[in-house]
Amino acid sequence: MRNATKLIVLVLLIMMLPGTMIYGASSQSQVSVHLNNVVQKQPGILSEGDVFLPAEQLSEDLFALFYLDESGQTVHIYKPNVNIVLTDKDGGIFGKVKIPGRIVFSTLLQVDNLKTEISDVKITITDPADKTETIDTQPIKNTENHFWFKSAEYTYSFNAKGAYTIQVYFKDTDSKKWFPVSELAIYGF
Repeated sequence: MRNATKLIVLVLLIMMLPGTMIYGASSQSQVSVHLNNVVQKQPGILSEGDVFLPAEQLSEDLFALFYLDESGQTVHIYKPNVNIVLTDKDGGIFGKVKIPGRIVFSTLLQVDNLKTEISDVKITITDPADKTETIDTQPIKNTENHFWFKSAEYTYSFNAKGAYTIQVYFKDTDSKKWFPVSELAIYGF
């Protein structure tokens, strides 16, 4: 009887051991990620003093291209430098618009530090009510790591006060996905 009691206690201890080992090994906790004072959708993970952040979400928020290779073992993040200048039909540079206003303008992009190939560029404008229109979409034939791009002229009516956002997207040749790579705000007053 005494051996049976010892055996039962030993079996119970062995059954409890894996749960204790798993609990002890999982010293991970979720951390809230804020980018420019905006809480991100996916949390980060804090594990043994290191913070791990979701790469795909950060690539979009930091204006970078993201590519997970076919094996699923390597993540590539490319952060090009993309500068935006808006020019009116007379060649003047602007960043504010008197409301209401109708302007014909082009978007001039200066791109450098592009370390991956892209196939297309897209430029959009979003009004203060969050309505988005495409200004221009074109294939890119120049695949150098630096280039200039000027969009076609676009006529737009600025009808509400507030911020209008111009966003530039690149389509990555490897992933075939669109990624935002730069943005600029125009203010309607």
